[in-house]
Amino acid sequence: MERHHCKACGARSLVPMHVVTEVQEEYDHAALDNDYESQFYTCHVCGDNWLSVKEVEPSGVCHITFVHQMGTDPELKRVAKLQTPLVVEPEAVEEWTYFLDDQRIDEEVWHDKLRERRRILRATSTN
Repeated sequence: MERHHCKACGARSLVPMHVVTEVQEEYDHAALDNDYESQFYTCHVCGDNWLSVKEVEPSGVCHITFVHQMGTDPELKRVAKLQTPLVVEPEAVEEWTYFLDDQRIDEEVWHDKLRERRRILRATSTN
């Protein structure tokens, strides 16, 4: 099982899992592999988790949505718009859009909320 360093607690315990959605169940998996993909990441130490969903429009524009959720707290979501679905690097992102639940918010506010969420997770897992 592939493990990554957790951005909240720093432990090498972040595990990615492929998620099969209803959309993928309806269609041939091979046909959707490049157009639709979802991964769930979870830390087995502190519980930090998020879902990433990649969707490619027929025009070739790719949207990758990252959803961070912690208990009943507001959901943090950000959406990347890319011109190519093949390269996922920071410089490939054309535009980021940030949300708190369904409300669009500024990037700084979003990052502050995510930092606070991870600070709480780190404190909880180290105490």
